[in-house]
Amino acid sequence: MINGNYHKKGSAAREAAVLSINDLGRYAIELEDGTVHRGELSHLNISERLGNVERKIRLEDGSVFGTLDNDAVDTLFKGAQKVNAFVHYLETHLKWIVVAVLVAIFTAFSFFKWGVPWASDKIAHTLPYSTNELIAKGSMDFLDEYMFEKSALGEGIQERIRQHFNENIAHISVDDESEIEYKLHFRSWTMGYTEIPNALALPSGDIILTDKFVQIAANQDEIDSVLLHEMGHVVHRHGLEMLIEGTFVTVAVMLMTGDGTAMGDMGVGLGSALLSSSYSRGHESEADKYAFDKMLKAGVDPKSFSNIMNRLTAYMSDEYQDNKQKKDDNVMDYFASHPSTQKRVDLANRYSECFKQGLTVCK
Repeated sequence: MINGNYHKKGSAAREAAVLSINDLGRYAIELEDGTVHRGELSHLNISERLGNVERKIRLEDGSVFGTLDNDAVDTLFKGAQKVNAFVHYLETHLKWIVVAVLVAIFTAFSFFKWGVPWASDKIAHTLPYSTNELIAKGSMDFLDEYMFEKSALGEGIQERIRQHFNENIAHISVDDESEIEYKLHFRSWTMGYTEIPNALALPSGDIILTDKFVQIAANQDEIDSVLLHEMGHVVHRHGLEMLIEGTFVTVAVMLMTGDGTAMGDMGVGLGSALLSSSYSRGHESEADKYAFDKMLKAGVDPKSFSNIMNRLTAYMSDEYQDNKQKKDDNVMDYFASHPSTQKRVDLANRYSECFKQGLTVCK
């Protein structure tokens, strides 16, 4: 604050007054009688300093504030001039500032949209297979503890499917990833009042079939088609890619927030991601194509895949409507995260036509 005198325009009378400035670049002159004059600093005209001569600060309406406290004027208005200069810079360079912000937003979007998936793919395929086993080790424990229950399927059914898988399906990908040791698990998965029909694979080669999925499948070929699809995810390391992508985002959040606990446990993170997220369309298409190519060579009609997918879709649609009425948000979110299967069914049918023609390669 600066003490001085206020001279009203056209009057020789002077009144004691106090001048103050705020951080927003505005001033206030308070007179003895309580009257306050306010305005923008940019509208003030400040006289040059001449020794200890009274400094004149002329207001927009022609009135004058005078003070002998030159040092205070210099100090106070020096900071204010910086504020005004910054405001002026923003006003005169607004176009370029907007452009810079838009470029920054686009760069960040591009990094997460295309850069992270590209880098994740390269990293996932560079890491040794032992990394898959290490990361997946805690995932099965997490799934069993928090999501799955012991399978209610009969031991005979489980053993029949497992034996068929080991003898006829598991060896099919040996040329792609000879280190993978596939292992089949059966679990019951219930969400709310709904039994979830699903199959999912961990990067280690552990594949889980839920009871409801086995019950919905009409025959072994339908089960095999989905098992081959899951093997496609393993061979192409989609689960590991998804985890690496999540880690990129987590690290970014950690760096921005400074929260070191955000990294969490990688095995638990993968288990949670497999349940709460869906593979990208690119991942699903790649796994589908892998399955269909292997089915042609194994003598299995890809039509089996479209049949089971249609049956699963019908079941999920019925359950979606049922849970919509019950307002079960958890189940609704799960169904909403899984994309339409029509394009995948169409591709399976195209491969089925190749199968009927006796082709082992479908273009």
